[in-house]
Formats: sequence, structure tokens, C-alpha cells
Amino acid sequence: KTIGFVGLGNAGYHLAANLPRTGFNLVVRDADPSRTKKFVDENQKSTMAGESNGDAWKEVDALITMLPNGEIVRDVLLGEAGIARHLRLGTVVVDMSSSSPFDTRSLNEELKAIGLPLIDAPITQTHLHAIRTGDATFMLGCDSPEAIDRAMPLFEAMGKYIFPMGSSGSGHAMKTLNNYVSVGSIIALCDSLVAGQKFGLDPATMIDVLNVGTGRNFSTAYSMRDEGLTRRYQSGYQLALLIKDMKITRDV
Repeated sequence: KTIGFVGLGNAGYHLAANLPRTGFNLVVRDADPSRTKKFVDENQKSTMAGESNGDAWKEVDALITMLPNGEIVRDVLLGEAGIARHLRLGTVVVDMSSSSPFDTRSLNEELKAIGLPLIDAPITQTHLHAIRTGDATFMLGCDSPEAIDRAMPLFEAMGKYIFPMGSSGSGHAMKTLNNYVSVGSIIALCDSLVAGQKFGLDPATMIDVLNVGTGRNFSTAYSMRDEGLTRRYQSGYQLALLIKDMKITRDV
């Protein structure tokens, strides 16, 4: 199978790297050509998609997008230089971005009209950097069970937990609600660490206590300890993405 992959950012780069390791051929593209070249240099069985025409996309059996938001996904697929027009009839499109479920439903109807099934398949993870080891969690939304069956080997190559959530947009709805719960814990933890230090508590010890108590969450177990207290801030979840995700949740 040959898979198209568009978007090699913090998450997309590592998710895509799982595919050639499990036998898939990849055609890749990113807004940053140097990042695309770096990926191809580091991963066998992968090639760069040409910028000038859509010939590379004519041979893919599925196309995956991992982009900042649903508006960019739609433009990449159906815009002036959209990839969708080059795909063979029936090619499965998989959007792993954190997109609005309402935008996804609209995109699904547009793609369905030209014979392309869409799966919204956003990700989350049980531990920091699980996406690098093929242990991601997928939430799937799709109107076609047959399309999910066809794409399942892709999800199994990149993920450990795969949950069909329902019709088109359901995966993105679950993703934004997951992020809502996660962000709530991040805010509570940050407030608690500031208040605790004012009282003379050591933040590292505070996190030790939380991790063996009812306050344990993803941030106490991984990102705040590994990236916050160390001041590395390399978890990959930027403040701008957090705000974008919460705007999506507000609309659900």
C-alpha cells in the first residue's frame, strides 16, 4: 500500500514515521520543504510529493492529513491547488488533525459528492511521546464502516487504542471533549503549584504527592514533571494549540 501524508509537524512527523517501519510506502508533503526532505532522508520507503503537479497523489491508496485546523485541511484538499482532484475514486481520506466536528461534517459531504470517503481520526495518548512508538489513541468518526475497515491497518500501525465513535465528526467531537478535560487539569495544576510555592511547598514534591493520590493526571505524570519543572517546554502542546482547541470545545 502507498499512503499519502500531508503535515509533518510535531505530531505528524512521528506518526508518519511509524508507517514505513511497518511496511507502507509513503508520499509526504509539509509546508516546510526542508522538513519534508529531512523526513525522506530519515525514513526509507518514503518520497517527496512534487509541488508543481498532483501526479504523486494519483497512486496513493489512502491520504492522511495532520494539519493545524479544519480550514487548512479543507484548503489542502479542495482549495485552488487541492489534492482531492488527483485522488482515485474511493480513496480513503483520513484527517488526524484537531478540527471542528462541524467543519468535518461539511467536508465529509463535499468529499462524499466526489466519491471520497472521509474518516476523522484525531489522536490522544496515554503517555508523553506515545505517538513515536506506535502507541497513540485514535477516535474515529465515519459514515462508512467499510472505509474504516480498509484504513484499519494504518491505525494499527500508528496506534495502540482505536475507538470507533460514530458518524462523521464524532471523532473530532470526542477529541475536543478529551482536550477540555485535559486543559481543566492543566489549569488546576498550574494554580496549585503557584499557590503551593507561596505557602512554601516544593513543586516537585507536590507532584510526587499528586501522582500517588486522587489528583494524578496526564500533566502531573508526564508533561509538567518532564517539561514544566525542567523548563524544557518540549511536550509539543503549545499555548496557541490549547486556545484553538478550547474554541472548538466552546462551539460543541
